[in-house]
Amino acid sequence: MLATVRETAYCPPGDRTSPPRRTDHPCEYAADEIRWALTLTRRAADALLGAAYSLVERLPAAGRALRSGVIDLPRARVLDEETAGLPQPAARQIIDQILPDMGGLTTGQLRARLRRLVITCDPEAAANRQRRAVRQRRVDHGLDLDGTATLAGYHLPVDQAAAAAARIDALAHAAKRAGDPRTLDELRADTYLSILNGEAPPTPAGGGGGVEIVVPLATLTGASDAPGFIVGWGPVLAEIARKLAHQQRDRPWRVSVYGQDGVLTAHGRLRRRPSVGDGEFVKARDRTCRAPGCRTPAHRSDLDHTQAWEAGGPTVPANLGVLCRHCHGYKHSAGVRLTQPTPGTFVWRTRLGHAYTTEAESPP
Repeated sequence: MLATVRETAYCPPGDRTSPPRRTDHPCEYAADEIRWALTLTRRAADALLGAAYSLVERLPAAGRALRSGVIDLPRARVLDEETAGLPQPAARQIIDQILPDMGGLTTGQLRARLRRLVITCDPEAAANRQRRAVRQRRVDHGLDLDGTATLAGYHLPVDQAAAAAARIDALAHAAKRAGDPRTLDELRADTYLSILNGEAPPTPAGGGGGVEIVVPLATLTGASDAPGFIVGWGPVLAEIARKLAHQQRDRPWRVSVYGQDGVLTAHGRLRRRPSVGDGEFVKARDRTCRAPGCRTPAHRSDLDHTQAWEAGGPTVPANLGVLCRHCHGYKHSAGVRLTQPTPGTFVWRTRLGHAYTTEAESPP
């Protein structure tokens, strides 16, 4: 059907007796032919024609998968919608990458995976797309079929929306713990309306709910633009993940560390000062000051946050290094920058722009 809809757009004026011909460009009013034939609204016909174009011309691999039954129309629409902002070559590359796994994914799982791939493929394009959407933010309301009402915001900044939802959830749980007989869903809805109507609910212990985020350390420290993930929401841009982390820097954090194979290797509370175990591990790993040529032993040196704690740097071995007091002071001087792209490897950028790398020392 989609192939026929798409072909209709290239049919020149004529009737059933006209010889077969095809124009080089789609007709401006092709959707009108489709909407009258199928008794659709103009918006529905436009959407159908757009999907037909995408799945036949822009994403032919997705169209072939749909025709052969490998995917269904809802999944095909997700492929179309989530890659709409990408250049055609990048969109086709992502489709080729994800098609083999689609049989085991729900539409929700597929959408989340596609968003992560799209952000990874072109972070700047994804950021521009989000900024354009935020400029269209709005609040809509209307009556439901059962006589109730819906009041909802659309195209909101995800960090603020996630924080607001977490606060509503925290207030609802606080009321429930205090013995309120309403369900949590009822409490969330009533709290939402109370806040908007100017009725301030009691502040829960801790000042409100926190947003749970999953984010690579390199993204958190600004060394990478790989996407983060808001639990219960989905993949988000690196800048959003960093903003959420910064907003919650004064709240207690728990950090989970995963290896390259995705297996959890450590979990614990984030703190400014390293635990005894972490401190001893870093000293054993580095053995001497990590400035080029410096041989000051680790036991006479400072444990330094490579990405400063005040700037959101976590207290984990991958963001800690051994620096003697002199080199520690030099690191904080004007024009000097230190990064740790992989644990134990330090890259120094001097005030005159030269770069020097110190690697983890081999075992003696």
